Amino acid sequence: MSVHSVTPPRPLSGGTNRLPVPYAAAWSGERVRIRGALTVRPGGAGLGYRDETPEDRDGQGVLWARMDRAPGSGRPDFRALHSIRQRHTMLNKLCQVCGGQASRTSQGWLFLLQRPAGPPESADWPEGLLSTKPPVCRPCAALAARHCPHLADPLLVRSRKPRTWGVFGGFFTPGGNGKPVPRPSDDYLPYGHPAAPWFLASQLVIELTRCTRADASGTASDAPGWHDRSTRVH
Repeated sequence: MSVHSVTPPRPLSGGTNRLPVPYAAAWSGERVRIRGALTVRPGGAGLGYRDETPEDRDGQGVLWARMDRAPGSGRPDFRALHSIRQRHTMLNKLCQVCGGQASRTSQGWLFLLQRPAGPPESADWPEGLLSTKPPVCRPCAALAARHCPHLADPLLVRSRKPRTWGVFGGFFTPGGNGKPVPRPSDDYLPYGHPAAPWFLASQLVIELTRCTRADASGTASDAPGWHDRSTRVH
């Protein structure tokens, strides 16, 4: 199945006073299936699957982690994103919560971010921020900002140019008997990097550019009861 052919499921829980399980969220019953399947490609050319198919790599030739597709199986993990649904929503600018079309205005696509705990790295933050979080629609942005337990200090941002930057995942090195060995920590990898053949992706990464901060979801009329005080980041 192509990433572009994933059908958004109906909300699996929800209501006016609770956050539905986001479309892009992973479930405990959806496991990563790479153990025993990864190998070193002939000639030591990089990482691959023993039974690799064209769908295992993206358009840039980067290998992706295989993951079960069973939304609703087990318990939802609100902190984790399913690799296939995350990439699907990113590429097609879909809302990560409901799976429908994300909000877009003249100021750009709508994203819901967590403000950094400490001072931002630069005065124009979040301009240039690398993110694995797909965009949102206006109603879901308001719902998530109110009810998501992992958004202690949410920030709504519009990006006119959310640029596909690369991938997030892990590096491997060649081990004995043709078995690749994972490095202990995950990392970001820009597309076109020479180390890409030894990288296993799990999330698509975008760079948020031409950003506008907003206290409302775009304009004063975007969501009832929300007041827009948008300011240009740069």
